Amino acid sequence: MTPFKSTANTMQALVKYHGLKDWKLRLPYHDSISVNTTSLGSEVAVREAKGTKGDMLVGGKKNQDALRRIQSVSKQLTGKGFEELGLHLDSSNFPDLDAKGLGFSSSAGAALTLALFHATSKEEPDYTELSKVARLFAGSASRTVVGGFSRLYAGKGYEDTYAEKFADEKELPLRMVIVPLTSTVHTEDAHREVESSPFFKSRIESATKRCEEMQKAIMGGDLRKVGELTEQDTLELHSITMTGTNRLVIMSPDTIRIITKVREMRSNSVEAYFSMQTGPSVFINTSEEDQDKVRRAISHMGYKTILSGVGKGARIGRAGN
Repeated sequence: MTPFKSTANTMQALVKYHGLKDWKLRLPYHDSISVNTTSLGSEVAVREAKGTKGDMLVGGKKNQDALRRIQSVSKQLTGKGFEELGLHLDSSNFPDLDAKGLGFSSSAGAALTLALFHATSKEEPDYTELSKVARLFAGSASRTVVGGFSRLYAGKGYEDTYAEKFADEKELPLRMVIVPLTSTVHTEDAHREVESSPFFKSRIESATKRCEEMQKAIMGGDLRKVGELTEQDTLELHSITMTGTNRLVIMSPDTIRIITKVREMRSNSVEAYFSMQTGPSVFINTSEEDQDKVRRAISHMGYKTILSGVGKGARIGRAGN
C-alpha cells in the first residue's frame, strides 16, 4: 500500500447535542447542526504496520481511548478488528493546541474514518454512509465528515442516524474568530452528566425546534438569526451541564470576559455572537466585514485568536489541500 494522508477540519456546533440515548451506537437524543472550520483540524498519516499487528498513535503517543473508538469504526467498515488490518495510523491536530471545546475529536474521528475506508476499499466514498460510521468514533465526527453546514439526524438506530450537508459559504459566508481556552473537563463526562439535569427533557424539545429555525436561517443567509439562535443554544447547553448531579461548570472566568466583550461590541453595531461547546473555548460568529474588528478587540484583551471561514468535509490529502 502506498502511504497517504487524510485530513478533516473541526466543526463548531450551532445546535449542539448533549447526552446519548445509546452509547454503543452513539445515538443522540435530538438532531444537531454544525459548521466546519477552515483553520483547525486533524491529519492522519497512514502506512502499513511494520509487524503483522496494526497500531495507532495520537500526537506521536499511544492513546487507549482513541484505539477503543477506532475499533468500532474498523469493525463496521471492514468486519475486522483494527489490529487485524495491519495499518499504522498517526493522527495529529493542527495547530497543536492545549485547549478544550474546539472540536478536535470530530476532526480526528472524521479523518480516521476516511483513512480506514480509503485503505481498505477501492470504492468511491459515500459520505452519508461514512457519516454513520464516523459517528461510532464521535457524534460530532458524523457532521464533520460531510463538511460545510451539516445536520445530524437523530434516528432510532444505526441506519437512520446520519449527517447531510445542506449549505455552504454561498448561502452564508460566516466568519469565526476562535479563542482557545484550557480545561480539565472531559466531553464524555459532560455527556453523562446532563441526563441527570431536571431540565434535560425541556432541552431536547427546545433543541429539536431550534434545528428547524437554524437551518432556515442559514439557508436564508441570516447571520443575525444564526448568531442569536447559537447564543441561546450555548446557554442552554451549559445550563443543563451545570444542573446535573455533579454541577459541572465548564465556562471559565476568561469565557465570561470574552462573552461580555462580544456583547459590548454588538452594542456598538459590530456583528458578533458568542458560542461554546463542551469546553470554555469561545467561537465568535461574525461577518467578513467585521472579522478584523472582532479579532483586534479580543487580541487586545491578551487572548490568542484564530480566524476561520466555512470549511470542507473530510478528504484524502495533506492539510491545506
